[in-house]
Amino acid sequence: MQSQHLLFEPLTAAHAEELWPILATPAVLAWIEPQGNLPTLADLRAEYAARANGPVPSSLSQERWFNVAIRLKQPPSPAIGRLEATAYDGWGEVAYLLGEAWWGKGLAFEAMLWWHNYLATAAPGTEWWAAVHPMNWRSIRLLERLGYRPVEEGDRPQLQSYDPGDRCFVL
Repeated sequence: MQSQHLLFEPLTAAHAEELWPILATPAVLAWIEPQGNLPTLADLRAEYAARANGPVPSSLSQERWFNVAIRLKQPPSPAIGRLEATAYDGWGEVAYLLGEAWWGKGLAFEAMLWWHNYLATAAPGTEWWAAVHPMNWRSIRLLERLGYRPVEEGDRPQLQSYDPGDRCFVL
């Protein structure tokens, strides 16, 4: 799976070693864990293993998980980030994370364009939502550029990735 500059591969526990240093940088951690709660490497391995296995099957849930690691094609690189999506019944949530060294280079936009094309086949007809820290202007601009529109808190589903005060967007 690839785009012009990026390679995508299913996220596994093995990616934790490559992605943990990205999560540990203060600039990245500030957006994903404002309280600074960095998972341990062991916790990250366990989280990625669980993501690779998918949700526990339930007759009450139509939940499906999609998670990929992102690498540069040239030169082949360690993972530079990840893409996530959870599809429910007719709607879902998307998220992306790239290391600070790759911000401002158009790679998040390229990755998210690829991701939406992938998800259109993997989960057709799903309405996609995203939650963003209100001061993360780069992510807000990215979502708007991708065609997302802002939505007031009362007009959204129960987003799992929502933190109090986040801005919500729907595609």
